[in-house]
Amino acid sequence: MLKQYLKSALIRLARSREYELIPAWSFDRQPLARHLRAIFERYNVDCVFDVGGNLGQYHDLLREEVGFKGLVFSFEPVSKYIDILREKSESDQKWQIFDFALGSAEGSAPINVTKSPGLNSFLEPQKDVVQNFWPAGEVTGIEQVRIRVLDSIFEDLRREHSFHAPYLKLDTQGFDLEVLRGSKQSLIEFRALQTEASIKPLYQGMPDYRDIIEHLAEAAFELSGMFPVSHDEALRLIEFDCLLINRLHTAA
Repeated sequence: MLKQYLKSALIRLARSREYELIPAWSFDRQPLARHLRAIFERYNVDCVFDVGGNLGQYHDLLREEVGFKGLVFSFEPVSKYIDILREKSESDQKWQIFDFALGSAEGSAPINVTKSPGLNSFLEPQKDVVQNFWPAGEVTGIEQVRIRVLDSIFEDLRREHSFHAPYLKLDTQGFDLEVLRGSKQSLIEFRALQTEASIKPLYQGMPDYRDIIEHLAEAAFELSGMFPVSHDEALRLIEFDCLLINRLHTAA
């Protein structure tokens, strides 16, 4: 606790003098963090739906680098990550963990569990597009998990927690479009959202960035930022974080 307090104090002190205190390991994330900070301030975001919670990396980004102090709802279906998230969330009263995935229909489905955190997917890996991305034995097992629809839980969560300006973050390894298809009624309520968009498919049958952007454009979302996530060995872009603003909530 003392270490965290001193770190927070140093960050506040640096910012008060128009400096940023940035550890080397997080330097690449700073453009995204700054843009998120601007969006959250502009639209008074008070709740983040973190779909694809994994090990809680996005929660940590929000708290430590964006400075967001509001509600965080993390959705994670894989059992070993659920346990980690629940333990971590004990120290944050505004962080709630949901032990299911979000999709286009209620039910259950098998998910591929991988060695590397953040690569679990309902889709099969596609190993012939990005050279040397998928090592042998990366998928370690299959787990049957529960799937809910965002439209079926949104209003209950809003009544319970009284948030007014939610933000949606999607990182489901090829399943983001399915989550969006299950949010036809609730999507309009989100001030902005973030989705991991694919240039080169890492999973079989996953939509590419044009499918995602077109789908969201039809739902009144407009591009706000694009931030690289990964490159191949030739430095070609594989994926990027795509941030969009809901024009129904802008004054411009």
